[in-house]
Amino acid sequence: DSKIGIYQKMWRFMESRRQTVFVSTYEEGIKRVLEGNYAFLMESTMLDYAVQRDCNLTQIGGLLDSKGYGIATPK
Repeated sequence: DSKIGIYQKMWRFMESRRQTVFVSTYEEGIKRVLEGNYAFLMESTMLDYAVQRDCNLTQIGGLLDSKGYGIATPK
């Protein structure tokens, strides 16, 4: 439900091709990227990890969004 036009357009495109564009796991998405002709949108922490481990991968452009993380521990 983004109010950003380009994100709405991207979603409509992906939704219209659901059977061929969506994957179930990070591993499947990365495999499809390495096979060619596929772009995979990933959460930035996993993206950094994947790019550091495989020099055939690269991040194109900046982040689409920014989110913070919190960790709770007992006193």
